[in-house]
Amino acid sequence: MIQMAEMTHDRMRPVTSMWCFQCGSEYRQGATECFECGVGLVSEPPLDADQVGSPDEPQIGYELHEWAFESRRMLDQLLTGAGIAHAWQGASLVIREADEEQVDELVEDVEHATLPTLDPEQEHTVYEMTDWTAEQQTRLSEMLGNLGIPHEFDVNGDLVVNISDEPDVDNALDRLEAAIASGEATEGITLDDDLELNQLLSDAFDAADKLKSNPRDAEAVLQYLDAAEIIEELAIPFGFDRAQWGDIKLTVSALLDALEDENPDDEIISERAKVARDRLVQII
Repeated sequence: MIQMAEMTHDRMRPVTSMWCFQCGSEYRQGATECFECGVGLVSEPPLDADQVGSPDEPQIGYELHEWAFESRRMLDQLLTGAGIAHAWQGASLVIREADEEQVDELVEDVEHATLPTLDPEQEHTVYEMTDWTAEQQTRLSEMLGNLGIPHEFDVNGDLVVNISDEPDVDNALDRLEAAIASGEATEGITLDDDLELNQLLSDAFDAADKLKSNPRDAEAVLQYLDAAEIIEELAIPFGFDRAQWGDIKLTVSALLDALEDENPDDEIISERAKVARDRLVQII
């Protein structure tokens, strides 16, 4: 079914369709973003997985749920430009096995292109990472990336950030260290069923989606506060592993902190709301 993004009374004017590369929804001319996925539209209809290669060609998949929507769209454009047949099943990419090497290179290009970089004009703060495991450093890097905080690890393996981001980095470190020290929230409140959990996460997603565009939406602020405060206290739900649930809670809490700041910054709220929305939409 074509989504009606624009009405026209000119019956003779051809209507150009646009598509969501991720879910395949078709839109009339004038739409720029998928209502369901929140991603920019493309001018070519996406392929179904069974259209990628011939029936006897093996396929492989890439799980890109951790990527932001913009990164997946960038990869989709690169694949299209390179003439590589591909399909999306939600946030999972399907390609021919024969194209794996070339796709790996494009994936790496997108990852490098979307990483925030340090400001050479600023002073930098260095955090010693001596006692951190490689897995913990990876989680910290992913968390800072989700928060849009530029960072690098130097030759000694220590974390380097812009000095202006130091307060946000300190907060991220405190939360991650607390989560690690407490065993990733193995204890906490539990919900009666999966529907209740899904409703809670959906409420947080809906509120974050509104706050990314309007950080002063009072109703959305209250809705997010109510949902996030419960999410922070939840034990690991069935179907989630410790690291996954810990990362979700950290992302949710980052926006909660911004909303509860004594002097809320609209730009920070908007940025963190987008991160929270992108993370939550992957699991609801």
